[in-house]
Amino acid sequence: MTKLVNYLEKIDFEDKSFIGTIAFRSEELTLPDGSKMALGIDDGIWVLVYQKKAGAPFQVFECDWPARKILLDKKVGRAEELKLFKKLLRQFLSQAHVDDLVTILPPQS
Repeated sequence: MTKLVNYLEKIDFEDKSFIGTIAFRSEELTLPDGSKMALGIDDGIWVLVYQKKAGAPFQVFECDWPARKILLDKKVGRAEELKLFKKLLRQFLSQAHVDDLVTILPPQS
């Protein structure tokens, strides 16, 4: 199976005009460690929803990528939260298989 990271080489992550969401296509699917994630990008704001294991509470990271500012569960984060966000993002992008995901793009006008 192809990993998501193989499709991302041509994406400009600083592009503020990209809007979309990447998520698992089924509730049963997880990363190898049993965690679940979904990533939404809108105007340079990245939202990562993370669940460590089934039944665990969700954590919601909101990252203003160009400004490198982070919120975790609506609370202002510091360097530690930004570091955790980057670690989780790398994990999702490097371990998620393309066949396990769906991409949701807004309607084009």
